[in-house]
Amino acid sequence: MRGYKLFLKEFAEIIKSKKILIPIIAVLFVPILYAGMFLWAFWDPYKQLDDLPVAVVNLDKGAVFDGKPIEVGKGLVDNLKDNKSFKWEFVSEEEAKKGMEDRKYYMLVRIPDDFSSNATTLLKDDPKPLNLEYIPNESLNFLSSQIGGTAIEKMKGEVASTLTKTYAEKMFDSIKDVSKGLADGADGASKLHDGASELRDGSNKVTDGLHTLQGKSGEMRDGVQKLADGSNKLVDGSGKVTNGLNTLNSKTGEMQAGVEKLFDGSGKVTAGLNALNSKTGEMQIGIGKLQDGSGKVTAGLNTLNSKTAEMQKGIGELRDGSEKVTGGLNQLVSKSDALKTGTTELSNGMGELVGGQSQLEKGSQEIQKGLQELNSNVQNSVAGLEEMQSKFPATLNKVNEKINGAGENVNQLNEYTQSTARDAKTAAQDVANLQKQIESLPKEYQEQLQPFITNAEKSTATVQHKAIEIAGGTNKLNEEVKQLKSEINQTTSGIQNKLPNPEGLTTLTSGIKKLTNAQNEFVSQFHGFGEGLGKVKIGADKLKEGSVQLIDGVTQIQSGSEKVTVGLGQLSVGASQMSGGINQLADGSGQVTGGLGQLSVGTNQMIGGVNQLADGSDQVTGGLGTLSVGTNQMIGGVNQLADGSGQVTTGLGTLNGGLNKMSTGSNQLIDGVNKLADGSGKVTDGLVKVYDGSGELAEKLGEGAEKTGEVKGTEKTYDMFASPVKVKTEKMAEVPNYGTGFTPYFLSLGLFVGALLLSIVYPLRDTVGVPKSGFSWFISKFGVLLSVGMIQAIVADVILLLGLGVEVQSIPYFILFSIVTSLAFIALIQCLVTAFGDAGRFIAILTLIMQLTTSAGTFPLELIPKFLQQFNAWLPMTYSVSGLKAVVSSGDFNFMWQNIGILMIFIVVLSLGTIASLTWMHKRQFRNIAENQSVEV
Repeated sequence: MRGYKLFLKEFAEIIKSKKILIPIIAVLFVPILYAGMFLWAFWDPYKQLDDLPVAVVNLDKGAVFDGKPIEVGKGLVDNLKDNKSFKWEFVSEEEAKKGMEDRKYYMLVRIPDDFSSNATTLLKDDPKPLNLEYIPNESLNFLSSQIGGTAIEKMKGEVASTLTKTYAEKMFDSIKDVSKGLADGADGASKLHDGASELRDGSNKVTDGLHTLQGKSGEMRDGVQKLADGSNKLVDGSGKVTNGLNTLNSKTGEMQAGVEKLFDGSGKVTAGLNALNSKTGEMQIGIGKLQDGSGKVTAGLNTLNSKTAEMQKGIGELRDGSEKVTGGLNQLVSKSDALKTGTTELSNGMGELVGGQSQLEKGSQEIQKGLQELNSNVQNSVAGLEEMQSKFPATLNKVNEKINGAGENVNQLNEYTQSTARDAKTAAQDVANLQKQIESLPKEYQEQLQPFITNAEKSTATVQHKAIEIAGGTNKLNEEVKQLKSEINQTTSGIQNKLPNPEGLTTLTSGIKKLTNAQNEFVSQFHGFGEGLGKVKIGADKLKEGSVQLIDGVTQIQSGSEKVTVGLGQLSVGASQMSGGINQLADGSGQVTGGLGQLSVGTNQMIGGVNQLADGSDQVTGGLGTLSVGTNQMIGGVNQLADGSGQVTTGLGTLNGGLNKMSTGSNQLIDGVNKLADGSGKVTDGLVKVYDGSGELAEKLGEGAEKTGEVKGTEKTYDMFASPVKVKTEKMAEVPNYGTGFTPYFLSLGLFVGALLLSIVYPLRDTVGVPKSGFSWFISKFGVLLSVGMIQAIVADVILLLGLGVEVQSIPYFILFSIVTSLAFIALIQCLVTAFGDAGRFIAILTLIMQLTTSAGTFPLELIPKFLQQFNAWLPMTYSVSGLKAVVSSGDFNFMWQNIGILMIFIVVLSLGTIASLTWMHKRQFRNIAENQSVEV
């Protein structure tokens, strides 16, 4: 078959077979996909530079240039804010450093603190360039550092242009100043010319007058000679007088200035003394308040001291009464046993009364005797108890009144003491203020007043110290009085609770009396006791019960009375201690009062001294005023004398003109002299103008020379004008060349292409035997791919390291990461090819194209279209490139391990996808074979 027919048949077969047609159509689009994706992604990356984050740190402190503040760094920052060439982020140095370490910024631009200061050194002998620091993060993206270098050079040019413009403005300002100085010099030269013209005319007149004077000089020679002799003598005398008056006149200014200074100083002294004198009244009032307060404190202490004796007396009376009550109760208790015994025996005897009348008679007699003693003791106890109950409230109230009065006195004393302490503090402050005012006086006044101030300070300090001590004592005394009052209230409350009810005692006494009467009647009617035996037996039982209650009540009263006695003893001791403390407070208050008296006397003496000083200072000021007036009058007289001396000199000139010996030619001589004088005046005026004009000319020309002389041309100055800004580059994780910079990108590309070619030469679906399961099928295939992938990665690493000389931070980590990257790409391609066959390879090629544009291996991620940026985080080459950058350039191994972890996730997930595909394929292809094998077995 001919070639063209075979060609047509091939096309026909392709069109008929979809399995061939679809892949060919897909392959047709691969070049445009590859080229189009690359061109679209990298069409104009520099247009996206405003998305590239760059940190800017301004450390410039500013400077002063030509009397004006200059901040070049701030101006540069302001320009960058308006410049959208990068995504400028203006941060602190700490934030910039952290952002660079965290791969947030691609580069750092730092403006040093001497940026403006160096900008002012252009016209100096040793100008310093402006160093703009540029720190690229080359390990993050190599191309971004190259782009940043271009941008920093542009920034350098802008700053240099601004500085050159500033220097040019300064130079042209200097040239304007020079031009103005030259113009002023030209004006001065014009004035000099006019003055010279006038000088020439005056000189001609002087010459004519001198000729006339020369013709008449012979005639007046003799007369002038005699006139000269007398005139010389007169001039000599007049000159001496004038010199003396001038000398005197020159000294009068100094004398007047000295008098004025003395007058001003005296006025200040007088003002200071008056101010001091105005404060002494306040200090005296404060000391008076201290004396009054101290007197009140002393009076209060004396009053309190006088009341302590009465309080102690009342406590003593109360204690004596309590002791009497206690004694009566003790006697009553001692008799209670007998009463108890008698009543018991009475009760027992009543039981035996029927059996023996004689015993009953004896017992009744003993009962009668016991009842009489009991009645007597009860009467005594009732009387003592009534007396105690009647006196106890009054005495207790009296004691409470005394204690309350003592508390009030102590509180009042405490108030007086605190007021005294405050007044003492105020007085001390017044003395301190007075000391400051005295320090502004002359030294001799300070020496006179200082002893009084020292005594006043000591006295106020003593008063303040004593007042503080007294305040502490009164506080302690007040607490003791409160505690004593509390103890008395507790004790008296217990006593009152323990005292029996007076009505019960009255009932008991009445019962005892009735019992006694009944017993007497029983004895008198002894023989008829049988009739009332039952009644007596009942009365005896009641008597026994009443005696027991009586004994219990008496015992309780005795216990309470003893507590009252002990409490009153403690109260007496506390009152004695309080009396001693009050005596000490009274003594201290007396000492304070005495010290205040001494302070008052010293203050009065000081006030008298201040008044005397103020009066004397007023007199001195008045005398100085009179002296100033006299000085002014003397100066006026000296001026009049000087004027008179001048008039004498003028008169001598008139005398010379009117001498009788002058010849008739004197008039001509006078005319000639007048012409000479006129011409001489004009000459003088012209010379003044010449002098002023020449001075102005010299001054302006000097200023122009100074302005132009400031600009000194040196090689350093020329270099500074040519290049005022220098870029100081500090690379972070430096990448030495393009090969090292692109190693992560091209190594990832090579490993992916190797995995893709491996899927072509090695069948990923076909198996040499029947696998037991999909997982077994996966293990057999992945084991081969794993081995080839590791060898493939190691071979590539060895050639890069030894053949090309790529330098890495760690060779073992470099090899390890290359193997993990190779396995990740193999797992991806195995999953795609196993699941989709040849279509999976086409998908793998599309994935490769997408990864090459989105992995940030060439241009930074921010410079590609935003649509493509979203695929960056979902493709494995992103993490292979980032991890290899960490191993090759930055040395950030923690970041490397993070990327290894993400690649391992890709490997596991894609392997699970491959296992699922092989399991599904195993069920379809090998189910029948497995069933036949099982049947044969």
